[in-house]
Amino acid sequence: MQLISNTYAQLFMLCLCMFGPIETLATEPLVQPLQHTLTVKQAQADIDQWFNWLHQTHPDLSHSVKDIDGFYRKVSRIKNSIEEPVTAIALWQKMAPLNSILADGHIKVGHGSSSQWREWIKQGVVLFPLEINVTEDGMYVARDLGEQDSQYKGAKIKSINGQNAAAILKKLLKNTHGDTLAFRRRVLQNQFHRLFYMTFGPEPSFNIELAHNNQTHRITLDAKAAISTSLAEKSFSDAFNITYRDNTALLQVNTFSWHDFKQYLAYMDDVFSEIKTKNIDHLIIDIRYNGGGNDDMWMAGILKYIANKPYRHFSHYRSKILLKYRDPGQIVGNIERGEKTNLIQPEKNLANFYHGKTSVLIGTGTYSSSIVFANTVQDYNFAQLIGTQTGGRSTQSGGIQFKHLIHSQLQMVSPRFLITRPSAELQVTPVQPDISLSAAKINNNIKALL
Repeated sequence: MQLISNTYAQLFMLCLCMFGPIETLATEPLVQPLQHTLTVKQAQADIDQWFNWLHQTHPDLSHSVKDIDGFYRKVSRIKNSIEEPVTAIALWQKMAPLNSILADGHIKVGHGSSSQWREWIKQGVVLFPLEINVTEDGMYVARDLGEQDSQYKGAKIKSINGQNAAAILKKLLKNTHGDTLAFRRRVLQNQFHRLFYMTFGPEPSFNIELAHNNQTHRITLDAKAAISTSLAEKSFSDAFNITYRDNTALLQVNTFSWHDFKQYLAYMDDVFSEIKTKNIDHLIIDIRYNGGGNDDMWMAGILKYIANKPYRHFSHYRSKILLKYRDPGQIVGNIERGEKTNLIQPEKNLANFYHGKTSVLIGTGTYSSSIVFANTVQDYNFAQLIGTQTGGRSTQSGGIQFKHLIHSQLQMVSPRFLITRPSAELQVTPVQPDISLSAAKINNNIKALL
């Protein structure tokens, strides 16, 4: 139990009433991933392997890296700073600030995959015990790790283990990948426990200072072996669901990645048949939390039913030729540039083709393939975009590749192509909505659900 000063004695008693008793320290976890030690040569070899692979895979780093010379100097300094053996996690800590310099949600100096982290947690890896909302002004408690609620919900975190929360947040955001600061906040919120563990290392317990209702509370919580809400595997209904209110339908599409494509297509076909049967005149598609996936998902599952004219989902591309994707005549390592000229034809003769008004909700969490979807419906006026700007650029990278470094086994990510929106506007800023949510004409019963 942590002692507090006399000044906070009364607040401490209030804390016990409001937040419950202070917990005891956790036992040492049985598994601590990425703690194996690398020699200097091994660590430097991993940096070289990643650096060379990145350039063999990415078509144009200047797409997202503002200062390419500064990036190269930073990589050189990191490599030269390794003068003694380091653990794999320590190597990541040295390399991780490159994530915010690379500034692309499809480029990542990574650690373990989501499935690896789920397995590590099942084996006993313990993490920061609260789930966090990350905002412009700090970190707030959302719920207990792996739970639906928390007695600390809504409290602002002021410090963790004696470190100021603002300094912690700044360091975490520097280590987080993503196009924009707003998007990195979203990524950090979703991956908080993994990034906190990787940045600060394993801890058995946490002394946390909270601010709630203009009062300060100090608590000590054990680290916890539990899977966060964002890391938990989702059910089909978590990913796709529809709600009807009067003549309006709200279709929630939280991903364009699903293991059973036929299941998804059958569901969407049923949805549009139901929309027709119910005489829906306003379809709202919510992709505010859709991090992307495969373009086929929305072309075959959504645009098939609403596209009333021929369309293309991008105009121009730049692609690095990789051996496994090489077509006859292509030279591995070359960059291919071109324009997409073939158009996808509408299918207006479908029995369940939708002729009513369509709106698409976008936000900071709209990324990757869902940005390509937003570009397409906006450029062809298939739907009105409602909400706030996306977290990523309109001109998107894609075709992500993965590489595990030989010695550290850190997982790296890089895209192999860049695409421009259908209108051919080279927009390297976020996709802008046509109208804000507050100004949009949406059924009040539907607005209450958003």
